[in-house]
Amino acid sequence: MKPNESLLKAHMEGAPFLAGADAGKWGLHGTLETVDLSHPVFWVRGDKRFVPDERVYLRFDTTGYSQEAPTAGPWDAAGNCRLPVPRWPRGDGISVVFNPAWKQDALYSPCDRMAMQGHDTWRGMCPQWWWQPTFTIVRYLEFVYACVNPAEHEN
Repeated sequence: MKPNESLLKAHMEGAPFLAGADAGKWGLHGTLETVDLSHPVFWVRGDKRFVPDERVYLRFDTTGYSQEAPTAGPWDAAGNCRLPVPRWPRGDGISVVFNPAWKQDALYSPCDRMAMQGHDTWRGMCPQWWWQPTFTIVRYLEFVYACVNPAEHEN
């Protein structure tokens, strides 16, 4: 097992990940024993108004985790392929993050490795989401959860 995979596995066995999973916010598609930890697929529960299937699946690339941010794109778990664009989450604000016109294998997010490139201003604008090596996969999942459940995060 590669170091990034061992670290990801440890983070998935930790209390923050398990608490979110127990609350039904997110989970791993598959089991720790069978999943490819270099490209794991996670699901995040979403508001039905924005996520018609109530879960958005994301296939991650964890190369360099956690020194480098992961990257993830919407995934069709049943078909084991990229999620067709018509099934992507959409709505105010959500369509900015889930933007197939930008990329189909990454989210436009300050915690996504691909999106961080060229967006250094996000570091000051949203430091809670700008990926740090001390973050775990939970930070990315929390970002997606907040995005697809905006009513739960309004002030």
